Amino acid sequence: MRSFIKERWFNYRPLCVVMIFLALGSIFAFYITNNLIFTLISSIFILLLIIIIAIVKRKLQYFLVPILSFIVGISSYFIAVNLFTNAGEQSPNIIQARVYSVDIPTDGRVKLYADSVIFDKNKQNSNLIIYLYDNSNIFDGIEIGSVIQFEPTKVYKSDLFYSGIPNSNIYTNNLKYSVTASINKLTVIGNDKTFAESLREYIKENLSNGLTNENTEIAYSALFGDKSLLSDDQYSAYKLSGVAHLLAVSGLHVGIIVGILFWILKRLKINGWKRVIIVGVILLLYAYMCGFSVSIIRAVIMTLVLMIAPLVFRQYDSISSISLAGIIVYFINPLAVFDVSTLMSFSCVFGIALLYRPIYNALCKTHMPVFLSKSLAMSCSTTISLLFIMAYFFKTLNLISIIANIILIPIFTIAFTLVFVLSLISMIIPFVTYLLVIVNPIFDLLNLIAIVLGNLPISNFSTMHITYISIFIYSFIITLISRMCRAEYEHRVIISLPIVALLVVSLV
Repeated sequence: MRSFIKERWFNYRPLCVVMIFLALGSIFAFYITNNLIFTLISSIFILLLIIIIAIVKRKLQYFLVPILSFIVGISSYFIAVNLFTNAGEQSPNIIQARVYSVDIPTDGRVKLYADSVIFDKNKQNSNLIIYLYDNSNIFDGIEIGSVIQFEPTKVYKSDLFYSGIPNSNIYTNNLKYSVTASINKLTVIGNDKTFAESLREYIKENLSNGLTNENTEIAYSALFGDKSLLSDDQYSAYKLSGVAHLLAVSGLHVGIIVGILFWILKRLKINGWKRVIIVGVILLLYAYMCGFSVSIIRAVIMTLVLMIAPLVFRQYDSISSISLAGIIVYFINPLAVFDVSTLMSFSCVFGIALLYRPIYNALCKTHMPVFLSKSLAMSCSTTISLLFIMAYFFKTLNLISIIANIILIPIFTIAFTLVFVLSLISMIIPFVTYLLVIVNPIFDLLNLIAIVLGNLPISNFSTMHITYISIFIYSFIITLISRMCRAEYEHRVIISLPIVALLVVSLV
């Protein structure tokens, strides 16, 4: 018993503890009004665990750090929700706004996202979702950057909780109002594109010089994470095969770009802080082009920490690096913990950090080729880490993604590298974009494999009821069985039993 208590279970990482309890604070604040009994039971269980650890370790920080982070998490949640839902009642006669995103029309309707909003000459501190109706040529004259003026049919406050949990996308984009209007009562009075929008438009035109229409849409989405050009069939193929992350800028994309930059800078013999500054500036510009999405913010922060660590004589720690990125993202948006893309982005990298090495070592013992062991370990670790998140948000599990990622990631890496390099060069030498024709067969192969794998009967199947609490409990179980837990095997089993029981209760 003494060895069980005195045993060192984990290396204490303050940043990781802060990130976890900030997130738990927001989740507690949400669930306290939705599932009071189970939330209180779970919170009491976690509180007792913290107290026991603090007493055993005789360190006050083991109690204060998580408790203070938890309180900050609760406060941040209520402040964020209150500030957003405090929008006033509005019934303007004329609205003026600038379009920054256009969704493909479905059922005779187009959805616009707009900023720089003015209600009857009164500037608003909010953005809009605009639903337009009644026109067969609905795109005529409306594009990114269009400044429009129209008479609204209806104006209503956005429902932050319409999907059951706080909608992080609505909060992040400050979309406090939704508007319906007829296209017949709308006029385009100007155009005001930002630098990023103009540059993305220029690159899209360059892509179309060498790629087919379908491949242009795929390449553009992969470069900037903008899926508005994709048809439902295109996105569905990648989603069903479990590789939709290829179309959203993430660590994979940033890793490819950093690899290209490192190769160039190495030949130019640029190292040290100069390399950090150059790569950092380029990554920040790229993040700006991609709208500072959560996944790219995380990837950029982790890359910079990785580059800076040896320069300040520190060993890089992936868990602390992920945690630092998570804390920064949290304070940018306290509701990000409820966002599927945020959870998937962080779960993937945590899964790789926790599970990749033990899975890879196990596969090596089977005498499997090294390259295949690495690919399979990477794919398995991400799939396991995403299991409950996918089940919660999409009500399905996708096991074919393990195979799909092994096959498609190497192909995608080649296609993305060529597209990125040629697009970059084309900004100086425009005719280079015609060389993109060589990428068409690669994208065609990528699309074909995604469609075939997505249509397999075993690719997706329905799941049981999952909650946010069960996602966190499942994540803790993964941590217990991962290489990050240093406890003896039998001790892991003992502590896992009550946690598994709590997970089962949360699923009932």
